[in-house]
Amino acid sequence: MNGVRPWLESDLRAIQQVAWDTWESAYGPFIPEEDRQSFHDSYYALDKLRQLYNSNIVDGCIAFSDEQTVGYSKTHWNIQDEDFFVTSLYVLPQFQKLQLGKQMLEYGIEIARSKYETDRVWLGVMVENRPAIEWYVRQGFIFEESKPFTIGKTTIDHLYGYRLI
Repeated sequence: MNGVRPWLESDLRAIQQVAWDTWESAYGPFIPEEDRQSFHDSYYALDKLRQLYNSNIVDGCIAFSDEQTVGYSKTHWNIQDEDFFVTSLYVLPQFQKLQLGKQMLEYGIEIARSKYETDRVWLGVMVENRPAIEWYVRQGFIFEESKPFTIGKTTIDHLYGYRLI
C-alpha cells in the first residue's frame, strides 16, 4: 500500500536516507558528491532535523510504500514575509510516477490553507533539475525569478516560483 502521512520523530533517520538517495539521481550530474555530502551532513544532521521537527513553523510528511519510507516533504512558514514554502520534496527514483509527490505537495498545500490561510505556496528548484521543473509546472507553479544557491563549493541558480491555492 502506498500513501502519505505526517512525519514522526521516529522517521528522521529514514528522511536522512531518502534525501541522500534522491540527491544522487537529481543532483549528481551537476553537484559533486563532496559538496552534496557536506550539505547533507550539516542540513540533515539528526539534531538539525529534530529542531525542524519540533518547530511550530515547520511541518512535514513522509511517503510510504508498504512499510518503507520512500519520500518526504517539508514546509516552512516565513513569519517575516508571511510566505509559505515547500522547502523539500523528494521521492526515491524507483517510486516516482506513483502520485506520491503530488500527494505530499497537496498535504503541504492543505497546511498552507488551514494553518496559515495564505493564497499561494512558494518553492525553489535548481535550474539544472529539468525533470523537477517540468513536474512543478504541471502542478501549476509559475517561476518568476532565479537566485544563486550554494551547496558546498558549488553555486547553481535556483528558480523560485509559486502556485496559487
